[in-house]
Amino acid sequence: MGEIDVLKKLVLQKLIRANIWGGKHTPLDFMIKGVPEHYRYTHQGKKAVEKALKELMNEGWIIILSKKTGRGSDDHVSLNPRKVSEIKQFLASQ
Repeated sequence: MGEIDVLKKLVLQKLIRANIWGGKHTPLDFMIKGVPEHYRYTHQGKKAVEKALKELMNEGWIIILSKKTGRGSDDHVSLNPRKVSEIKQFLASQ
C-alpha cells in the first residue's frame, strides 16, 4: 500500500467519523489539518496530499465545492452518498 492510499484512507476515515455525507460539508482546510505533519510541511508531502484528494475526487468518492462564507469563499468537502459501498469496500481492502 503506497502513501497515496494511506492518505486516501485517512481522509475517508476522518470524513466518515465526522459523518460528513452529501449536503453536510466541512472546510477543506479542516481536512488537511487532520493529515500528519510530515505530509503537511514538506513539499513532497503536500504534493502527495493533493494527489490523494484529486484521486478521491476523480473516483467520485468525495465532492469538493466552493462555498460562500463570512470571509469570502472556501472549498468545502463531503463524501458522496452514492458511493457508500465503494468507499466501504476500499477501506475494508486496506
